[in-house]
Amino acid sequence: MGKHHTPVTDKPDNRPSRTDIRNMALVMAALAVFVIAMIASYSGAFAKPTLHQMAVAVAGPRQLVDVVRDQDALTVTEVADAAAAHDQVFGRETDAAFVVDGPGHLDIVVAGGGGRSVASAAEQVGRTIAADAGLTADVTDVAPTTAADPQGTVVFYAVIFLSIGASVGATIFGTMMGAVRKPSTLAWRTLSLAAYAAVLAGGVTCYVDVILGALTGHTWQVFGALFLYAMAVAGAVTGVAAAFGTIASAALTAFLVIIGNAAAAGPVGKPLLSGFYTTFNAIVPQGSGVALLRSVEYFGGNAAMTPLVTLAAWAGAGCVLAVAATVIRSGALGSPLNYRASHDRNHSRGRDRAVLRPRVLSPID
Repeated sequence: MGKHHTPVTDKPDNRPSRTDIRNMALVMAALAVFVIAMIASYSGAFAKPTLHQMAVAVAGPRQLVDVVRDQDALTVTEVADAAAAHDQVFGRETDAAFVVDGPGHLDIVVAGGGGRSVASAAEQVGRTIAADAGLTADVTDVAPTTAADPQGTVVFYAVIFLSIGASVGATIFGTMMGAVRKPSTLAWRTLSLAAYAAVLAGGVTCYVDVILGALTGHTWQVFGALFLYAMAVAGAVTGVAAAFGTIASAALTAFLVIIGNAAAAGPVGKPLLSGFYTTFNAIVPQGSGVALLRSVEYFGGNAAMTPLVTLAAWAGAGCVLAVAATVIRSGALGSPLNYRASHDRNHSRGRDRAVLRPRVLSPID
């Protein structure tokens, strides 16, 4: 080679391959579908709230009771007097109440803590009924919201953003710790999730109570509700990931974000949700989280049992799946037909140490 000739070195080709382009296009399409699905879900649930089914208590003349029963969107419970009507609303057995408590006067009993939109809808219906009956109307709020949260939406935002933290945290912990193959690792994973749920619940409680002043007077109850909710979401995601893999846990997370958040009925209230979201309201953890937090903050714990049981079921299902996956991976439930593998393992330590894989029979068998 001449001294004036220098070797030509090949520069690395940084151009994306067809596979890279295809994968990028698939990711873009998947993210676009996810965003559009979220928009469709939230707009379908919140954009045009319509009163579908509101439970009301009525105390008054038979004529008033019959008029209220004629309203298609109302489910009526007839009560004896104003005290019973107030108890129905504060006990969360009905969403509102209409009470004739004096000559020519209708008292519209609402619960702002159950959702300002629901209270406003009940007031509108009550004033219409009063006008048609020639009555004057006033509003009594038996569960008012705080001045820092007049619309009562902080409960909803606390729950849905806690969902993001709990599900993302569970996914990250699963990636860091890998598959759970031993009971000790499962115990460590559970303790980590419990500690993380306590940190999340403590941080959110501190903000909404001490800093924001929106959910006050029930600090430990609010913390307990948020802790249980975080454990339900994180536990469910962890259990599904352990039993069925990352794709299944990602699908569960997407379902909770797209459907669960909209079905929580935070901004509009359950009576204003469509039938589709109303069905999921009692199933998804978000609906139970919002209901439980409202119960402990505004209603003295009334009607807290159902959301407590639902959240415990989500957490318990995640625990069962995680334990089952751990037991299967550890080989503790190996088939009795694998006795040869155990026998061969004990007699081959001085040789090649090869054994039959679990649940695989030898040719002899």
